Amino acid sequence: MHKDHMMKTMKEAISNVLETMFFQPVQIADTNCTLQEWFAHNRSLLGATLNFKGPLSGSLCLLIPVEIISEITANFLGLREEEVNEEQKRDTIKEAINIIGGNMLSLFDRKGAFKLGIPELIEEEGLTDNKLGDLKGDFILIETEESGLAAGIAIY
Repeated sequence: MHKDHMMKTMKEAISNVLETMFFQPVQIADTNCTLQEWFAHNRSLLGATLNFKGPLSGSLCLLIPVEIISEITANFLGLREEEVNEEQKRDTIKEAINIIGGNMLSLFDRKGAFKLGIPELIEEEGLTDNKLGDLKGDFILIETEESGLAAGIAIY
């Protein structure tokens, strides 16, 4: 039951955060495809993870195709896409998972019993097609106007 409720609050947090902080209209995809199938058309991804502890412990994950991370970063920082550098892109995905995680856990437990870790990038070799299947957790597939994203929760 906790896992289902956490997935529901994760979907709400994704919509809230991506639409208000990153100006990305999103829709949760109604499909049961794998991460490999979802990202089949993308050449490369940028990813970040965030651990949490509390009544439940686990980790969150966010995967964004490189092709749209410049737009998301520019929207977040108030810059033009051509002004965005690689470090800002990496920082933005870590900040996105941090904000989504904080929003989700505050919706899940209003008493503040959860503690967030420090967001970390997923190394590029961990995001190749054959490694996507190794990522642990249940993933929410997200559609934007330009591409598809994915966010996952693994509960330990």
